Amino acid sequence: MKIFTNQGLYKLKYEHQYYDHLEFLRLDHICKIGYVTLKNVLTGEIYTFEQDKIVYMKKKMHVQNTKTQKMVATV
Repeated sequence: MKIFTNQGLYKLKYEHQYYDHLEFLRLDHICKIGYVTLKNVLTGEIYTFEQDKIVYMKKKMHVQNTKTQKMVATV
């Protein structure tokens, strides 16, 4: 899953359920099974999904680090 190359928010379909507003936390391999752990940024819930059971996963938005952003004031 090369989708996790940069930070951002994701949505996915796992088996027959949809999940939204997810932030990547970690990727694990335990006993030849891949697991993806994501956090819902709105509710704080943490989910762990088996990679093979993820039907689709899509990046919704890119999150930019505020320390590197240049703020521009408009009048």
